[in-house]
Order: sequence, then structure tokens, then C-alpha cells
Amino acid sequence: MIRPRLDAQRYNERPHVLIISDDPALAEFLSQGLPLGGFWTSLIASGLQALEVFRLRQFDMIAIDASLQSFDAMELMRRLRGISPRAEAGSARTSAPFVVFGALPATSDAPSDDELGIAARILPPVELEEVVPVLHGVFAQWRAAHPDAPLADAASRDF
Repeated sequence: MIRPRLDAQRYNERPHVLIISDDPALAEFLSQGLPLGGFWTSLIASGLQALEVFRLRQFDMIAIDASLQSFDAMELMRRLRGISPRAEAGSARTSAPFVVFGALPATSDAPSDDELGIAARILPPVELEEVVPVLHGVFAQWRAAHPDAPLADAASRDF
């Protein structure tokens, strides 16, 4: 396997990506491959667990499996953004960009990618050589829009 060439991280930043997937193959691929591309990773296999995690901490990017079996991926993103009818008004839990792996079902009432904060969609087959540059591009866009924002793990690196 050819490893992606890693460029030096700007400002020595290493974004923390939360992977939400109940597909063991995708979860293992991303959790083992993304650190090679310059990312920290955490893995959650349940949409409900992801909702709870955001009560405690934040992440710099969210990689979400569109075909979550445990929880509808679209509803999970709506709840994390605070735009679900089941969420309290103005109760967004994160503003981190989403990278969706797979195809979300098309519905007439689906929010736009911009409204949900979907920065990229990656369709199978998924190759590390393609995923890493996409995620770096998403992070670069986020960093350009938020140049002074600390990374999710910035406080923990100060010790």
C-alpha cells in the first residue's frame, strides 16, 4: 500500500477527528489510517453515544458513516446542529465540519449541506490516499474561517 505523502502541518496542528461508525471495517480503516495522515482520532459506534460525548467535549472534525444502523445519520447531524424538531431550540452541540462517508438518503425535507455543515462527501470505494487530502482541505477551510479558534485538544497539550 502506498502511504500518503504528509506535508508539514501548518502551525504544527493536528486536528482531532471524531469517527462515528458502526461498520467495523470503516471504523478500523479510519481510526488506523487517519493518524498516518496527521490527525488524532476517536471512535464512537453509536449515534446516541455521540450525542452524549458532545456534552463533555468538542472535536475539530466529524467523520460520519451515512449508513449508521444504530441511529439515522441525518437525524444525528440535525441534533448535533440543533435543527432537529427533537432538539431544543438553539441547542447546537457542535459547529465542527462533517465529512460524510457514503450516500445519505435523499428526502424532500433534508437540510442543505451548508445548513448541516457537511464540508465533504466521500463515496466508496474509500482509499486513504484520497481521504487524507480531503480532510486536510476541510480543515484548511475551517482554519481560514476561524484563524484564532483553538483546536479541540489545545488545552490538553498545554500541560
